Amino acid sequence: MTTTALEQVGRRKEPTVEEFIGQLVPQIQRALPAGMDGDRIARLALTVVRKDRALQQCNPYSFAGALLTAAALGLEIGTGEAHIVAYKGECTFIPDFKGLAKLFWQHPLARHLDCQVVYANDDFDYAYGLDPFLRHKPARGDRGPIEAYYAVAALSTGAKAFVVLTPDECKALRGGKVGPDARFKGGDPMHWMERKTALKQLMKLMPKTTQLARAMLADERTGTELHRMLEAPPQVALEPSVVDTATGEIEAPPADEPTVDGWPETAKPADS
Repeated sequence: MTTTALEQVGRRKEPTVEEFIGQLVPQIQRALPAGMDGDRIARLALTVVRKDRALQQCNPYSFAGALLTAAALGLEIGTGEAHIVAYKGECTFIPDFKGLAKLFWQHPLARHLDCQVVYANDDFDYAYGLDPFLRHKPARGDRGPIEAYYAVAALSTGAKAFVVLTPDECKALRGGKVGPDARFKGGDPMHWMERKTALKQLMKLMPKTTQLARAMLADERTGTELHRMLEAPPQVALEPSVVDTATGEIEAPPADEPTVDGWPETAKPADS
């Protein structure tokens, strides 16, 4: 007894994440900035998936949304520029500190960028106002407990800006989290997650490339939401939720908010 084509289609399983990556290569290449290779991005994605059983069990379309978003931003997963994290079958896109720094340096005015941890025994002082300054000389040997995190940037125009956060302020901005997400392996001895929080606050004060603005808006969005946004026709006004990077609240952008390729151009500013 032969099996009909319809029966074969009915029995056909949804592609696995690994199979889906292979099918995505043309879309990845179209999404990438000039000079980047879609095959390389697909190979990096396959390597990441094969090392993470949770990603293998995710909704392929959720993974596709996160991967294509990373590609459109020119960020590589598996190299420290961006991460795709799995949780209960859903993927979350997380641009890393390294990725945000990469996008900052693409701005023609970018001149300097740094984020550091301040310990109690360091020589550290700063002031805001009309004559702002920040001075930090790390102590040698035992530096004591952590007292602050900061990010500083300078432009070729001579403009400078910095943001200093206490551990409590950093914790509040991260929705109560301290240290790395439990889903990340290896811990975070250099406190890059907190440094990234300071960097994101600083970037609100700096001119941003379109890519950096989009990366900040995509940070910690689900792959399903990102896939929906990528699939929407460009002429249709999208109404994705916007994550307030200061409070973590999710709100719809105003109807008249300008967009960049269907993405809100800016997030709602913090109340504080």
